[in-house]
Amino acid sequence: MVDGGCPVIQEGLPCPDKPLASRLTVTRPDSVEAAATATSGEDGSFRIPLSPGRYVVRATNLTGAILPAAAPVDVEVPDGRDVSVTVAFDSGIR
Repeated sequence: MVDGGCPVIQEGLPCPDKPLASRLTVTRPDSVEAAATATSGEDGSFRIPLSPGRYVVRATNLTGAILPAAAPVDVEVPDGRDVSVTVAFDSGIR
């Protein structure tokens, strides 16, 4: 999700977050080697099968531009369960 990117938020004029397609790289916390990669859909959704354990999800926008940018997200994958992850992109607009 990328923040609405509205420079001035005014009452009655919402500026909701929007889905963003992105490239995703998943690593173990102590490694730079990719455990998995994927590209999210236009609706921002993705599914990456992983073994149980701790991971870091890093996302970049598809254009290669600096913005919008996302901070890495730490994820704990339990055995036999799906995990929901939201990657928040910052549009850079204040």
